[in-house]
Amino acid sequence: MTVQYTALLLITSVIWVLLWFGYRQNKINDEIKKKEKEERINAKVQRRKKLESLYPNNKKTV
Repeated sequence: MTVQYTALLLITSVIWVLLWFGYRQNKINDEIKKKEKEERINAKVQRRKKLESLYPNNKKTV
């Protein structure tokens, strides 16, 4: 019976380690995607600011 318990403990331990590696990799991928998204948004904002500076609003206040 102890061999079966030892095998069960070993299999359970291996599964937990693999789940932990998967969680860690998923977290790293999420951080990379978040950083890329922020960079795209910042680039879009910068392009919009450049265009606005080239074509300023000429609204005349009376």
